[in-house]
Amino acid sequence: MIRLLKTAGSALAICWHYALQRQKVEMAYRSDFLINVGINVLYSIIQIFFIWALFYHVPTIAGWNFEEVVLIFGFGQLTFGYFAVGFFDTAIGFADYYIIEGNLDRPLLRPLSPLLQVVMENISLREGVIILKGTLISWWALTHVDPPVPVTLTVFIAMQGLGLLGGTIYAGVFMCVTSLSFWFKDRLGFTSPLFSISEAARYPITIYHPGVQVFFSLVIPFGFCAFYPAVYFVDPGHWLGWLMAMPLIAALFFALGVFLFYRGLRAYESTGS
Repeated sequence: MIRLLKTAGSALAICWHYALQRQKVEMAYRSDFLINVGINVLYSIIQIFFIWALFYHVPTIAGWNFEEVVLIFGFGQLTFGYFAVGFFDTAIGFADYYIIEGNLDRPLLRPLSPLLQVVMENISLREGVIILKGTLISWWALTHVDPPVPVTLTVFIAMQGLGLLGGTIYAGVFMCVTSLSFWFKDRLGFTSPLFSISEAARYPITIYHPGVQVFFSLVIPFGFCAFYPAVYFVDPGHWLGWLMAMPLIAALFFALGVFLFYRGLRAYESTGS
């Protein structure tokens, strides 16, 4: 047990130093850092304005009101924020930087897990603003739904825990698709359609066709990244079963992503130069 704790402590220390190094690089261009933060905030303002405009003349859509939809959107931001901090840059840059340009050679020569190194090299603390946005939006929505949900310390911890689980689901799904780059080499990768799909899943999935609901729940389970954790706070008795499945879904898809990464690693050929 002591050895396990020491190993875990060493891994966390390495992750922390990797993150600090990445943060130093990002802060070398402070204007770019601030612009990115501003764009992130503006994006959420525009999205919430769009939702407000949608409900301006219509009190409910398929039984969902403005505050409930904002709550789902907020949870979508919260879970995506955890994903963005730890895996977003890996997902969008892996095919080009690591596969096409052969930069995966460096992690392979070091005595650490190649996947862990790739993820740590791309940790982006600046994306923590998305976690903050999602928390604040969800907080506001929880206190304005009917009946209101007081944001106690327990509720706050539950929000962050569910956000982390949702981020793990995002990471697992994106890792599965990113790993395809080992076999089908393309600079753009194959993750772009997933971002559009994830946007659609940040709204009540019950407004979609039953087939789409199954798709968002079992095939590409982005429903667990926004809808199911959010609506649990509104109607826990009805949605508890789905919420209890969330850790299993997260573990399953993350394990599948790791498996496909290391399976694809066998097909890695470097650049040949």
